[in-house]
Amino acid sequence: MQLKAILTAAAATLAMSGTAAQAGNYTGNVALATDYIFRGVSQTQERPAIQGGFDAAFDNGIYAGVWASNVNFGTDASTEIDFYGGYAGQFGCASCGYKIGFIYYDYDGDPQFDYVEAALAFTWGGLTAGLNWSPEYLGDGTTDALGDEVELYYPYLNYTHALPYDLTLSLHAAMNLMSEKGLFEPGEDEYTEWSIGLGKSVGGFNFALTYWDTTIDDLYGVDSDDADARVVFSVSKSL
Repeated sequence: MQLKAILTAAAATLAMSGTAAQAGNYTGNVALATDYIFRGVSQTQERPAIQGGFDAAFDNGIYAGVWASNVNFGTDASTEIDFYGGYAGQFGCASCGYKIGFIYYDYDGDPQFDYVEAALAFTWGGLTAGLNWSPEYLGDGTTDALGDEVELYYPYLNYTHALPYDLTLSLHAAMNLMSEKGLFEPGEDEYTEWSIGLGKSVGGFNFALTYWDTTIDDLYGVDSDDADARVVFSVSKSL
């Protein structure tokens, strides 16, 4: 797919330009989870997931990275690989910042679902407000009756707060606003998702227990458990 090649090259260019300009910070991560939830919907048919990625952040604000997970949609897709990059800066106060960039979602084995998003986010301490936009949500796999690709607006709020006993509270709420009615629920073109989680770091490992739910009743117009309320346990480690 030509767009994939362009965006992959763009991410590499961001990384190289950052390397040429200033020293960078390179990190990795790996995680195991009882389910892979993306925007409130299981991507593994409620089965476990192994995930990991690499990130590069430079002093001039440029960042780039790649992240991957197994997926199971009942199609030929077996792996999701996300390529992303952009620019991060600060404004106003030490804990106030912003990011602007892109994410390319690549589904190995079923490229019809590949798509790109633009991403913008602002952070104030533990609160993050963001908006992602895609002109081709889920690629050619979700065209409407006229063959047009589905457009998505994704506004969200995240909040983290330190609790006693070294626990971390994580709250998330978002809306999925789509241009094609019936994509997720008959007669509707939007749904809401939310989650609440508790995390704790022990011996260099991060443990989390997260409750997810959505307003979806019938996924893709048929009964499905993939969007029902659930609790997900995960353990991750930064490298």
